[in-house]
Amino acid sequence: MPIWKELPSACIFDLDGTLVNSLHDIADALNDCLELLGLPAHPIDDYRYMVGEGVPTLCQRAIGRSHPHLVGRLIELARPRYRLRPMDRTQLYPGIAALVERLRRSGVPLAVLSNKPDEITRAMVAAFFPGGEFREVYGCRVEALRKPDPTVALQIAAALGQAARDVWVIGDTPTDVETAQRAGMHCVAVTWGFRTRADLETAGAPIVIDHPDELLAC
Repeated sequence: MPIWKELPSACIFDLDGTLVNSLHDIADALNDCLELLGLPAHPIDDYRYMVGEGVPTLCQRAIGRSHPHLVGRLIELARPRYRLRPMDRTQLYPGIAALVERLRRSGVPLAVLSNKPDEITRAMVAAFFPGGEFREVYGCRVEALRKPDPTVALQIAAALGQAARDVWVIGDTPTDVETAQRAGMHCVAVTWGFRTRADLETAGAPIVIDHPDELLAC
């Protein structure tokens, strides 16, 4: 059964863990920088619980409590390193291209809202969706306004000409769930990304799905 009885008025998609699997490239960048600082690298799966809340938080989590004085330096190193090769191993999740195309053809306005740096977010969306499928694309431009702050989500809704209550947020982390809640938007949480069903349900996600096909009838 499709989640929507009728097509939504607009959709705001998260990027990492929702549209694309970027975990390997993020892990590679951070691990390279940790090694430069003489700190141990992390297994790729550990990054599932580090990403999602911006670069400063990612770096704090990667260092942990052992060397807090190196967090600022890791941030300085990580941003240019990731910018250099953000898409070496990043791929669209199965079923995403078809879902996005079906929504676009149906006239549903689409947007991307990510806590990834804005220039990388835009480059990645342009690379994976060269047809201009997304009308609005926002990465993190102002740290204080990153998700779960609802400000940019509400700006996107206004830019798409939609009331917040008619917009759906699709994402893979509790941060996305909280963003939707604070913006007064609907939410669909997805399990193919970086967090588990239990994580998402604990965060209060009203709908949790396992594959893009569950959003629309085949």
